[in-house]
Parts: sequence; C-alpha cells; structure tokens
Amino acid sequence: MVKGSCLCGAVAFEIEGMLSPMQYCHATRCRKATGAAFAAELAANASDLRWIRGESLVTVYEAPLLREPPPYRRAFCRVCGSPLPVALEGTNFVVLQAGVLDDNPETRPFCHIFVSQSASWHTITDTMPQFEERSPAGQRLSRSTNG
Repeated sequence: MVKGSCLCGAVAFEIEGMLSPMQYCHATRCRKATGAAFAAELAANASDLRWIRGESLVTVYEAPLLREPPPYRRAFCRVCGSPLPVALEGTNFVVLQAGVLDDNPETRPFCHIFVSQSASWHTITDTMPQFEERSPAGQRLSRSTNG
C-alpha cells in the first residue's frame, strides 16, 4: 500500500495494489499543471484507490480537447492546489503525480514522453528512452512493474 496527500494535508488517499512505472511527461499541459519541467506520472487501478479524507475537496479541471480523446483532466485540492489522482476516462485507471506520494512507490521511471514540447530551459540528461509524442502503445503506462 502507498499513501499520498496534498500540501495542506486536507486530502489524503491510499492505493492498495500495484502502481505502474513512472513516465516523465514534458507536454506543455503537464508542465503547466505541475509547474515543473515535466510531470512524473504513474497509474493505478481505480478500484485500488481509497480516499482517507478530504474527497469533497477534490476538484477536477477538464481542458478542451486539442486533437483527440481522451480529454486532459487534472484533479487538485481546492484548498492548496496540489495535484491528486484523477480517473483516466475510458479506462479502469487513475493517473497521479509521484510528487504527492508520501511513501516509496516501489517503482521507478521508464521513459520521457512528449519531448517535442520540452521546456527550453531543461535538458534531459538520463539515458531513458525519449519519445517525441506518446510512447508506443506497448510501452505506455501499464500495470507491470519496472525496476
């Protein structure tokens, strides 16, 4: 089990079950949603997520579609703005940002995606695979464990 919470502590959750390996998303929307050079994203089975407190403070923002579904959705704490798990439309998964986890997720990053949109001030210095847009279907966030 892994626990997570927002900055102010009003919202807390736990995930019972496996988390996917992380991917670092450099898409403009992900950078703006996190305020960082990239979003360190993981996925979990939606049925494994349990809100411990503050679920009523979780707000979901859905950005307009740019090209194709699914829509870009982000959940956050209404009090402090911390990103929180959000359902990935059309799947049984939730996506969450690694930075809000309080425990070691026991998984590590496996790739960079949307590097074509990388911040001009950030240089990727590791040797993980890099993809201009999404990673190939077989290498996207999955339920398998990695490293």
